[in-house]
Amino acid sequence: MPTWIDNLLPHRALLQGDRRLFHLFIGRVLSSTGFSVTLPFLSLYLHDTRGIPMTAIGGMFFLSALAGASAQLFGGEWADRYGRKSILVIAQAGRSVVFLAMGAAALFHAGFGVFVVLSCVSAFFGRLYEPPSGAMIADITVGDQRKEAFGILRIGSNVGFAVGPAIGGFLAALSYATLFFCSALILVVSALLLAFRIRESLPRDRRRGHEAGIGDDLPPRAARKYVRDRLRHGLDIESILATLRDHRFLRHSLACLLFFTVMGQLMATFSVFAVDWAGLSKLQLGWIYSLNGTMVTLLQFPVVRFLSPYRMTTSLIAGSVILSGGYVMMGFVGGMGPLAVAMAIVTIGEIIATPAAMNLSASFATEETRGRYMGVHGLFSSFGWSLGPLIGGILLDGAHGVAWIPWSVIGLLGAFAALGFLDLRRRLSPAMDRGDDPDAPHTVRATATGGSP
Repeated sequence: MPTWIDNLLPHRALLQGDRRLFHLFIGRVLSSTGFSVTLPFLSLYLHDTRGIPMTAIGGMFFLSALAGASAQLFGGEWADRYGRKSILVIAQAGRSVVFLAMGAAALFHAGFGVFVVLSCVSAFFGRLYEPPSGAMIADITVGDQRKEAFGILRIGSNVGFAVGPAIGGFLAALSYATLFFCSALILVVSALLLAFRIRESLPRDRRRGHEAGIGDDLPPRAARKYVRDRLRHGLDIESILATLRDHRFLRHSLACLLFFTVMGQLMATFSVFAVDWAGLSKLQLGWIYSLNGTMVTLLQFPVVRFLSPYRMTTSLIAGSVILSGGYVMMGFVGGMGPLAVAMAIVTIGEIIATPAAMNLSASFATEETRGRYMGVHGLFSSFGWSLGPLIGGILLDGAHGVAWIPWSVIGLLGAFAALGFLDLRRRLSPAMDRGDDPDAPHTVRATATGGSP
C-alpha cells in the first residue's frame, strides 16, 4: 500500500492489529453517518418549518445534555461491570429506535414537546456509546498505539460526518421525515455489526476477583454471584465522586467543558446562522459540514502523528485558540466561500485538540477505572456540546442581526478553555502529559490520591 495512504490512516494498526479497533472504526463510521444525516438539520426544521425560537431549541439541547450526562455516568459504570460490547450494542440499537420515532413525529407534525423528549432519549443512547468505546480502546492499546487508536476513531467519526450532511442536505429538500428514517436504518446496521463481529475486551474474571478482594482464584460461580449482588446496588455514586476528587482530572474536565461548549456551536447555532443570517441554501450548508468531516478524515492521523512527541496540553491549548479564532471570523464574513474558510479553521482546532482531550482523560485512570473516567470525561464533554446550543441560541436571539456579537462571545469562551489547559499543564509531569506510560506508578498514585503536586 502506498506510503501516503498510511500517512492518512494507519492501515497496519487498523487491519493487522487487534480486530476490535477495526470493528470500532466501522461502527463509528456508521454511527456518525446516521447521526450527521439528521443533526445539522434538526434545528433548521424546528426553527424555520415549525417556527420555534432559537432560545427554546437551545433549551431542548440543554435538557438533552442532562440526559446525556447521566448516560455518560451509567455508560462508564456499566462498561466496567457488564462489559464494553453489550453497552455499545444497546446504545446503537436504542438510538435507531429513537430516530424512527422522530421520523414519525415529523411525518405527523407532532408538538415541540415530543421532539424535546425524543431528543433527550436520543442524547442518552448517543452518549451511552462513548465510555465503553473509549474504555475498549484503552483496554487493547498502550502508549503511542493508544494515541493513534483515538485518532483512528476520530477519523471514523468524520468519515461519517463527511458523508452524512451531504446526504442530509439532499433529503432535507425532499422531506425532513426521510432524514430521521435514514438515520434509523444506518444505526441498525451499526448495532448489528457490533453485536455479531466485535469481541469483548473487559478482563471479566480477573476484574471480579480483584473487586472481591480475594485474588485471581475466585471460583466462577462465586464471581458471578458477587457481581450480581453488586449490580443490585446500581450506580456507584461514591466511586464516581472519587474521580472528581482527583483535582487535576477535575481541572481537565472543567477546561474540556468550556472547549466543548465552543465546539457545540457547530450544529444548531452555525446551521441557523448560515441559512437565516448568511443566506446559504440547505445544500450549501450540507457541503460546508462535509468539508469539516473530509478535513478531519484526511488530516486527523497525520496531525496525531506529528503532535505525538509533544505534551497533550500543548495540543489542547493550541486547538482551543485556533478553534476560537475560526468562530470569531464567522462574525465578520458572509457567503459560502468565507464561511467555508472559517469552518476550515474551526476544523483545524478540532483536529488538534479533540484526540488529546480523550487521551489525557484515559491517562488519569487505572485499569480498573477506565470506564468510569471515560464516563466522567464524557459527562463534561457532552454537557458542553449541549450547553453550546443553549448559549448560542440566546446569543443569536439577543444579537438582533449583529453577527460579530455572538461569535465574539463564543470565541472568548474558547480563550478561557485555553487558559484552563495552560493551568493544568503546570500541574502534570511531562511523562504523564505525553501519555508515554499510562499505567506508570505516577498515574496510578495521582488517581488514587486525588491530589495535585
